[in-house]
Amino acid sequence: MPTTMHRQPVARSRTRPVRPSILDPATSEPFTLEQQLEPFGHWVGEPIWVPPKDQNAALAETMIRQTRPFASQETRWDAVEAKHRQEFTQVREIDLLAPSIRLPKGRFLVSVTEQKDFDTIEDTVPACVQTRLEEFLAGPGQRRGVKVYYLKPLCVESGDELILTTREDLNRAIEKIQAEVFAEYRRQAVFQRTTHAIASVGNAALALPRLVVNHYVQRRQKQIDALQARLEFKRRKTAMGAARTYQKCRTTPCTFDDMLELTNPLDRREVIDQYCIEQELSRAKRQQLLEMAAGAVPWFVALSLTVSYLTSLGLYLSTPVLVCDPAFVAEMPDAPGVLLKIGHFDEVGGVMHVEI
Repeated sequence: MPTTMHRQPVARSRTRPVRPSILDPATSEPFTLEQQLEPFGHWVGEPIWVPPKDQNAALAETMIRQTRPFASQETRWDAVEAKHRQEFTQVREIDLLAPSIRLPKGRFLVSVTEQKDFDTIEDTVPACVQTRLEEFLAGPGQRRGVKVYYLKPLCVESGDELILTTREDLNRAIEKIQAEVFAEYRRQAVFQRTTHAIASVGNAALALPRLVVNHYVQRRQKQIDALQARLEFKRRKTAMGAARTYQKCRTTPCTFDDMLELTNPLDRREVIDQYCIEQELSRAKRQQLLEMAAGAVPWFVALSLTVSYLTSLGLYLSTPVLVCDPAFVAEMPDAPGVLLKIGHFDEVGGVMHVEI
């Protein structure tokens, strides 16, 4: 026979109601994003600028052009740093307050990317770190004097361990590049100095002819500009008269702009042709005016371009360094040298680790 099952009532445990916490406005501080930023470390010493690699010829040429023959090596290298600062890599020593992911506590070297160069970052940044960075830049980062950096430790990854680059290793690398640049400078100096001396004499001799030529070109250009303005005024005056005549004789609307579109806009070559006809200039003069209008350099202006104006073009590449464990940090104006952690991330064994 079927049996009837009776459901037994379930005893409910009595719990206390959750009451909201009440903060005393007299003792509590308002919540800000800055309170979430933990100290990450602080700077040790001044920045170190690592020169670009495989750019010896360009750096040596800067020494030749920017310094005098008997200048000291320090003066020549200062000129190179001032000219090629964008190609140098900024390296600083940081003192980490506590271990973070694979980074040990203590001092080590990091490459520094400033906020104005964040568009050059090619690493994949986790979404949570990117969001936190954008929130900081939109909030406390708007304050005057706040600095945000992207740090990459100078190290070599061996398995899951990091072999950090020491200051001695970095100094040896810089000295090696400097030695190669100065050797290239000595090789180029004999020929380049002689060439520059000849170029300086040529430039001094052509200074007066160049001044006369520039005055002649500017005077011709002003005359052609005045003629073009006069012809443009006549074109607009004709269009205005035609539009008024049309409005008197026809009922369909016609504006000045409609009539102006029916006329051909002035062409610079045609203006020059008209100027040559009025001034009765020769074909050679006409050709010179056409070259000036097209932006080409006439043959007499080309005489003033000596070898001192010819520079070699080079592609500057940043110094290759093997790095990992990058981090975004902030330096507040009221605590200079102290770095606050915005986000630190690293991929270990295929797993992305993030600390914020």
